[in-house]
Amino acid sequence: MGAEAEPEQIRLICLGNEEDSTPVHVRKWIETQPLEGFEIDIEFDEELASALQLLAEGDVDLLAISAMTWYLCKGAPETMVAAALPRRDENHILVADDRLGYLPHKSIILAKNRLQRRQLRRYRPDFRILDPNAFADLTERSEPPESGLALQEWMENLRATKIITGYVSERHLFTAADIEGRRHMLMTDARDDAARFLPSPLHGLTLLISRKGFPKGRADRIGDAESLTAWGCEQIILDQIEPEMADRVGMIVRHRQIPSLLNQAEAEKDLLRSQSLLDAEGEIVESASMVEFLIETIGRKGERTLSLERLVPKEDATTHARLLVAEWNEMLKAVTAEHPEDIRLGPARPSFLDL
Repeated sequence: MGAEAEPEQIRLICLGNEEDSTPVHVRKWIETQPLEGFEIDIEFDEELASALQLLAEGDVDLLAISAMTWYLCKGAPETMVAAALPRRDENHILVADDRLGYLPHKSIILAKNRLQRRQLRRYRPDFRILDPNAFADLTERSEPPESGLALQEWMENLRATKIITGYVSERHLFTAADIEGRRHMLMTDARDDAARFLPSPLHGLTLLISRKGFPKGRADRIGDAESLTAWGCEQIILDQIEPEMADRVGMIVRHRQIPSLLNQAEAEKDLLRSQSLLDAEGEIVESASMVEFLIETIGRKGERTLSLERLVPKEDATTHARLLVAEWNEMLKAVTAEHPEDIRLGPARPSFLDL
């Protein structure tokens, strides 16, 4: 009987504190993902510079970091994105006594992010959706904290005392604060387009950064293929979107199985989609999973939405990401352009979409 092989040692440093989602994602990954053949030692750091120094000096093999943090810092010399962890908690949550559809008329909801404010206005035009700072100004309160647990505590005190009906937060903050209130996920998939809440770009993605030359075989065994696809495609799209649009765009890139797509098409009575996935004999055209792109932006009042959806083969995902963002920018330019007076087209009128 042969001796069992010794597990490979991976030293990982995780960037973030109790207010960040990355440590939560890393712990969940270790708890739930069977990593056969690996033994992973984890340490935590709150400073990106010191974590990168440890990585550069070979004291650790991998750095776990949120995709948005890595995107904003534009990477680091002699490093590469080796893998990505399974995407978690990409959707924001509503903290309120009931679900959105059952809250009282003209409820006051606070949301820090511009995208979620507009999505909520689209779903319930009767709501009063406000930025926490704007609410503080209107009610002559002291300025709220900028973000994190302090901001959530500020909003939770208002909700607990019935001054507001609810507020938008993130799941890891809600869990860390140990709040007794109810939370409701703002879901990506909904039969009614008005009830769809696409997440912010890169939200919920955690990357594993290594020095250049990290073995691809090890990275594939550790990481999640769908999340790596999402990172590759979403950063391509973000690179081509104007920076001032970043907090007004909802986006998600994900793998979809054909049976799931057919079930969704049947539920939504989407004949065009169901026909595109089946041949003349009613057989599935493509047996492998595909990549779905969803991207949208919403007018400031929530009345109008520009959205673009695409379903492509996995092997062509990055190519289609470049084509999609070019098409998106053309569409955005068209719907935000003002219309001057024209003899043939009529009097001057404002743009279709007010951003």
